[in-house]
Amino acid sequence: MQDLKLSVAEVLGRPGSYRDFRLHPRLPGVQTALVRLSEEPVDADLRVESVVEGVLVTGDLGAEMLAQCSRCLKELESGLDVEICELFYTPDSDQAEDDSYRIDGFEIDLEPMLRDALALSMPLVPLCIQDCKGLCSRCGQDLNVSQCSCTEETKDPRWAELDALRDQLAER
Repeated sequence: MQDLKLSVAEVLGRPGSYRDFRLHPRLPGVQTALVRLSEEPVDADLRVESVVEGVLVTGDLGAEMLAQCSRCLKELESGLDVEICELFYTPDSDQAEDDSYRIDGFEIDLEPMLRDALALSMPLVPLCIQDCKGLCSRCGQDLNVSQCSCTEETKDPRWAELDALRDQLAER
């Protein structure tokens, strides 16, 4: 195996035959807006199995992710566990779509599949706790720690005419 390219010559074209692999690749750059993988290697326990359509890759991924709470911006560390089940199609397959994973000769490149699986499993809106109160929009105080001393928001003068119209309509 070179990089994350894996030879499937032993199993290709022999449905039912398989090989098991344990990999520990580093995948720098896997991230979303508020979440990224740590620098630690990813743990991948994979099975590559020949099927009629090509090669089926199944298994589990384990990684450490670093995130930022979307409400209070607190730094978080958490584990990310992902189950994988992806089909790599043979080059002559008429069932494959443009974005399908493909077998190149007798090799499959696992890196795009691993990156996709991890990135799609990352939370879009990470939270430090489920009922995180976030930050005060005026002073930036973390409302999980303590209440701020900000007064109620003053009305925006640009809405004054609409406020007056609303008050007028309410009197009727």
